[in-house]
This record gives sequence, C-alpha cells and structure tokens, in this order.
Amino acid sequence: MQPATVKTYAKAILSLSILGALNAAYLTGLFAQATWGASARSFCDVSSEVSCTSVLTSPYALFLGAPVCSIALLVYPALAAIGYAALKRTRTRNLFYSASILSAMGLMLNVVYIYNEVAHIKSICLLCIACTVLIALVLVASIRGYLRSTE
Repeated sequence: MQPATVKTYAKAILSLSILGALNAAYLTGLFAQATWGASARSFCDVSSEVSCTSVLTSPYALFLGAPVCSIALLVYPALAAIGYAALKRTRTRNLFYSASILSAMGLMLNVVYIYNEVAHIKSICLLCIACTVLIALVLVASIRGYLRSTE
C-alpha cells in the first residue's frame, strides 16, 4: 500500500468539510425552526434521550450568544476553502497548519458541547456527534498533511 500524499489529505479535508457544512446547515435550520416557534422535528429525534431538537432548544445550544451549529456553519466552509487551496498549491504547509488550528478549536468546542449534552441536557444529538467525528477527522487529516508537506 502506498503512503498517502499531501493531496490526499487536502481532498479529505475538503470532502469532510463539505459534509460538515451540510450537517451544520441542517442543524442551523432545525435550530431556527425551533427558535421561531415552528414545530421542529428531526429524523434523529428517536427518544427523549436521543433528540437533536431537545439539544438544540436547550440554553446550552448557544456559545457567546450564537448557536453552536451556526458557528460550525462558518468553520466548515473555511476548512473546505483551505482544503481546496491545498489541492491547488504546491506549498501547503501553512495551509495545513491553519486547518489544524481551526479544526482543533472546533473540536474543543464540540467536546464541551457533547459534555453539556450528557451532563446537563441529558439528551444526545446524533448529528452533533457526527459533527464532532467529522471535525476530529479533519484535524487528523490536517496534522498528517502538515507532517507530509515540505514547505
């Protein structure tokens, strides 16, 4: 098996970030529906313990007054742009470094959010877990791309 190239990691960042942006867009739409009083129900509302709607309507869904899912809606497109730029450039080390920092910050926010789901809300959002997995994978791809890039 051949080792992965820098471009492989850039493609991984790009595709994972697009998936993350779609996930964040869905969650932001669900948050908006629930906030504006529309009857918001998600396909991931399985029970009271597994419910995206319960998590998104809790006070813990906000970070500095902004919904966490809308923050992800800003972070993922930025990461996708970095991944795309890494595909097009020959010098990628700084791009992978930037993606590593941004995804590490996103992962930290997600870990706190998941903690709040378990400890305070007493309900788990499956799409929030998916977001955490995606940002963790972007972080791994960013670090590996950084280590593989020469400059």
